[in-house]
Amino acid sequence: MADIGLTGKIDDILITLESQYHLINVLDGPATQGLFIYLVLDRTRANLALARHKLAQMAKDITV
Repeated sequence: MADIGLTGKIDDILITLESQYHLINVLDGPATQGLFIYLVLDRTRANLALARHKLAQMAKDITV
């Protein structure tokens, strides 16, 4: 991000496939810098908004 001049923080990254959602949540705590959570969801059964919300909550609780 620095290479292209972006200063904001990445909340998450979404990849959509025909039958799946792939969510990547970038961790930004002092001990988790550079780590991420990767979640794969079945697109026909998943609630994307709820998954993003829950994943963000979980990310806050992760310690290394």
